[in-house]
Amino acid sequence: MSELLELKKIDNSYFRNKNSIIVIGFFDGVHLGHKRIIEACVKRAKKINGASIVLTFNKPPLNVIKSEMYKKLIISYEEKIKIIDNLGVDFIVTANFDSDFFMLKPGQFCKDILIGKFYVREIFVGSGFRFGFKAEGNVSFLKRFFKPYNIEVNVVPLLKIKGETISSTNTRKYYSEGKIKKIKNLLGRNPQVEGVVVRGAGRGKKLGFPTANIDICEDFITPKDGVYLGTVEINGNENKLFPAIINIGDKPTFKESKKWIEAFIINFKDDMYKRKIRINFLERLRNEITFESKDKLISQMKMDLEYAKKYFKIKS
Repeated sequence: MSELLELKKIDNSYFRNKNSIIVIGFFDGVHLGHKRIIEACVKRAKKINGASIVLTFNKPPLNVIKSEMYKKLIISYEEKIKIIDNLGVDFIVTANFDSDFFMLKPGQFCKDILIGKFYVREIFVGSGFRFGFKAEGNVSFLKRFFKPYNIEVNVVPLLKIKGETISSTNTRKYYSEGKIKKIKNLLGRNPQVEGVVVRGAGRGKKLGFPTANIDICEDFITPKDGVYLGTVEINGNENKLFPAIINIGDKPTFKESKKWIEAFIINFKDDMYKRKIRINFLERLRNEITFESKDKLISQMKMDLEYAKKYFKIKS
């Protein structure tokens, strides 16, 4: 299990004799390209009996620079840490990307943090890595700066699958298009959302399809509005996946303005109110449709349910 530390709280002598091998990045989504860089760092640290360190940030740098939610996150900070932890890293160090950190010149960052805090021996970054005030630092800067110190800068090329670059940008694109399989190809896992079940209008129950509703957090990206198949994990029962039909949208048939994520868990009767759940998206079924009547909506929902039962191999 990784040791989780805050950069500001690390004593300057903590990493003095640890043979630090460090990898730096925000790692939103921790996609397959990120994993490749982190795993290279871990492998190298083990080879020289050193310490593998992931230096990451608590918020996207661009969001601080622009003083707004410029980029919606693919996953939460907590989920990011959990995924990185599972990659076998010795230390995960989080830098609070505040105005002081933002003002650091590239040379200051290298001298005061990478050398002064971590006594770094080798560095791993992606080929497009940029850092420091106004993103003035890049891979070339790192190599020039650390050459006199005999500190190796390992630049890991962008990973591609079938000619397509794996990146957070491309991942967000596929979220906006609802392309679940494409997202999975880049992340190496199915897209997910988490939330606490809240009270809805109760229409699903009246229609014969009671749903667990979670608010959409504006900080995080969600798949395109529409109807999906997926599974639901319920807090306290993480070892079981419940098959579900999921709707993302504002219920156009009922002319609602609020956007919801609703999960109809097949053959599930328990009360879900206030329970934390995680929804895993497996396949997109269709767009959200405005129906002329409740009866036509129910008819479509029944067809969705029949398809879902075949997909999950549930006996009627």
